[in-house]
Amino acid sequence: MSRQAGAGGEAARQIGAPRSRVDGVAKVTGRAAYAADHALPAQAHAWAVRSPVAAGTILGFALAEARAVAGVIAIYTHLDAAQTLGWSADNPALAASGEALGRQAMAQAEPEPPPFYQPLTGPEILFAGQWIAVVVAETPEAAREAALLVRAEIAPAPASAVLDRETDSFVSPGFFFGAEMQVARPAAPPADAVTLAETYATPAQFHHPMEPSATVADWRADGVTIHDSTQGVWAARAFIARSLGIEADRVSLHARYVGGGFGCKNQMWPHQALAAHLSRALGRPVRLQLSRADMSVASGHRSQTSQDVRLTAAPDGALQALAHVSWLPTSLRGNFFEPCGLNSMLLYATPGLDIRHHVARKSIPSPTVFRGPGETPGSFALECALDELARRLDVDPIALRRRNYAMRDDYHGRDWSANRLAACYEQGAAAFGWPQAPTPPRARREGRERVGIGMATTAYPAPALAATVRLRLRRDGPLAVETSATDIGTGMATILAQAVADGLGWPIDDIVVRLASTDYPDAPTAGRSKSTASVLPAAAEACRMLLERLRALGPAPAPESNRAPFHLLDAAGLDELVVEGSSTGMPPGTDLSFYSFGAHFVEVRVDEALGRVRVSRVVSALDCGAIVNPKTAASQIKGGIVFGIGMALMEKGEFHPAAARLVNDNLADYAVPVHADVPEMEVIFVGGADERFNAFGARGLGEIGLPGVAAAIANAVFDATGKRIRSLPITPADIVG
Repeated sequence: MSRQAGAGGEAARQIGAPRSRVDGVAKVTGRAAYAADHALPAQAHAWAVRSPVAAGTILGFALAEARAVAGVIAIYTHLDAAQTLGWSADNPALAASGEALGRQAMAQAEPEPPPFYQPLTGPEILFAGQWIAVVVAETPEAAREAALLVRAEIAPAPASAVLDRETDSFVSPGFFFGAEMQVARPAAPPADAVTLAETYATPAQFHHPMEPSATVADWRADGVTIHDSTQGVWAARAFIARSLGIEADRVSLHARYVGGGFGCKNQMWPHQALAAHLSRALGRPVRLQLSRADMSVASGHRSQTSQDVRLTAAPDGALQALAHVSWLPTSLRGNFFEPCGLNSMLLYATPGLDIRHHVARKSIPSPTVFRGPGETPGSFALECALDELARRLDVDPIALRRRNYAMRDDYHGRDWSANRLAACYEQGAAAFGWPQAPTPPRARREGRERVGIGMATTAYPAPALAATVRLRLRRDGPLAVETSATDIGTGMATILAQAVADGLGWPIDDIVVRLASTDYPDAPTAGRSKSTASVLPAAAEACRMLLERLRALGPAPAPESNRAPFHLLDAAGLDELVVEGSSTGMPPGTDLSFYSFGAHFVEVRVDEALGRVRVSRVVSALDCGAIVNPKTAASQIKGGIVFGIGMALMEKGEFHPAAARLVNDNLADYAVPVHADVPEMEVIFVGGADERFNAFGARGLGEIGLPGVAAAIANAVFDATGKRIRSLPITPADIVG
């Protein structure tokens, strides 16, 4: 195969090919170094001490026993952190994000990086598990042993983690996540309207990626080098520099491999800057790694929700009004809450619309973005309610959704850039074998198991932000692709290699992709399903620029020469050729609504004697624009489906009702799906390119696989058993009770 740039006709096209991950071998063989894998000379280890109470005031510490542990270097508390670490509440990077709720326009731009609590800055306890001291030792074992011996004298205060509509004080936030959180569009329903009004609930859920968050900081006279598990290296660099009080260019931050994020590594958290403060104070590298228990309280979670949905429809099923009112908690200092009504604003056509969000501050760790924030819990309520309405009207659930198909995005007053949801219903139903007419619940049985089927719609926005990609062509090495975008398991490294291979006609095996470092050009934080649409157009522009530069060097040698571009560098006396291409983000000058759509079809089998629910089959049909890599794309959707199974049947954060303390902050007591829980899954990608979005016609798809799955499962459980379960997770007690 020719290595001549531009001779792409000889190479197999990479875009659209089911390519295996270019970093797959490094990951499965253990060669990939994650943040905590970096072991530097003289590296110390930090471990956090957590508050055992949810509210109160620290009166003092007894540290002698902890300091006596062999290998302990230092112990820091709020009593000395400001003086010895430069870590205080007066630091602008550590200022509480606190009083204003709902100010982040997540769909429009990157959020400000607010730390949601301030460890070691004062005596106040805000939630159980809050860091109240940090131990630094020569080994992680010594640090953990000493942390268990730190004694804090605390005057406790009353605390509550339970959301109570009757007694809590609620506020009603305004603009958040690119939408108004309080929307009213009155309409008078017909006299013969059918009304359904129910309440749905989802519990607290935790991210628990394979790799717990970690930071390794190495302070030197000229600045600090950071290895961090973050979804956004430039955002993390800005936060850490602001906390240290130094120029951003004195912070070099790297996150080459990230073992899952789901949102907990999207925002900035105190451990990232705290590790750098510790390294500066001690004059040696420091590793600060979160425990699995810390991941539940020190890096965000999805909060519980209570949602009232009221649907009013004409007898033929045409919606006349949709009301979706959410009651939600946030922490005492945070500003994030679940915007559950996002899809209800625009997914179905209805004259009347009432979307409201009410938020109460509770003594809980701060919630944060979590795969499909808002849409995921909101879709459970909305899609279950639609299934209930279909049953009441005795119509097919797909027919009801088709009847209320939104021809345009009425909330934003825009046409869709593309919308193939109808094809998702058609192709998904055909592949699943959806019956032509509705059947009564409890109609199917196989052996001792009841069999049920259910479906639900999914939708998710398709944003894009500005990004830059650098191409580096050297005489003595492969073609390098460099950008600060992170790959949190989504396959970014692979699709970038595919895009550049096609853009230059270059062998994909002769391309190396370098990601997630502030040494490379800026790209958006991974999250909100925007990385593909942001980074690939920048890569295409870089390819165009490199071809222009090569042509400017002179006529290329004959294609049969495998070193054609390198001969050009030789002739010009150049060791390397470097170009940078940038994208602008959302298409300029367009007034369109960019969304992805889909439908999930689920089969469950229920053993009513044991109360066991088993998901036995899933078909998901999705409209995500052009698919860059069907293999990694289907993997992302399947991961979202597995998330939905956990949400529907297993996952629930339990807070002690009196102590307001999380009691299952571990993977022994917090259940997630394992291999035996994962059914046969078929993923269908419907339609083609969204040509009005970008040159590739590709939208991000990291999150659309999750919304709607839990609702489809709950709807299938009703079909199997006749029991309508409106609170997750669905437990054996719900079935046999």
